[in-house]
Amino acid sequence: MSQKTTKTNIVLIGMAGAGKSSVGKKLAELLGRPFVDIDTLIEEDQNLPLQEVLNTLGVQEFRKVEEKVLLSFGRSYHIVATGGSAIYSQSGIDHLHTTGLLILLDVGLPILKERVGDFSNRGLVKTVEQTFDEVFEERKPLYSKNADLTIDCQNRSIFDISKLIVDQVADTFYHL
Repeated sequence: MSQKTTKTNIVLIGMAGAGKSSVGKKLAELLGRPFVDIDTLIEEDQNLPLQEVLNTLGVQEFRKVEEKVLLSFGRSYHIVATGGSAIYSQSGIDHLHTTGLLILLDVGLPILKERVGDFSNRGLVKTVEQTFDEVFEERKPLYSKNADLTIDCQNRSIFDISKLIVDQVADTFYHL
């Protein structure tokens, strides 16, 4: 029988506007854990704001930098918010999965569009031709396939979502 790796991180995945950073900070507060945002690590790696990194490098090179940052992540007992495009790096997601429980914050397209608004300065990783709706449809099955747990965020506050996660992870293989 193979030994299971202890999963000590909670990793939030989902679209831009799903609330990964907001929920992540609240979760960190509730669990007394450090919070880290992968987008911030990308900014630190490149010494530029996320949108400038994307504008300077373009989509394909940005994804390579994002994958490098994901693969180099080696912290334990953290609450981690990924960028929405992290899901395109299967090796990066698999790496996060080795030490973390991946939780999808599931938010409907109309709410996401309302929250994100004009996404031209949001750091949304997409081709020039893609609409927000197309990015959502492209990513949705990738999020679902990789999530250990999906949280329906419809009509729930940041606190309620965070509390629901705390309650549900206590019943999984995650070690609080």
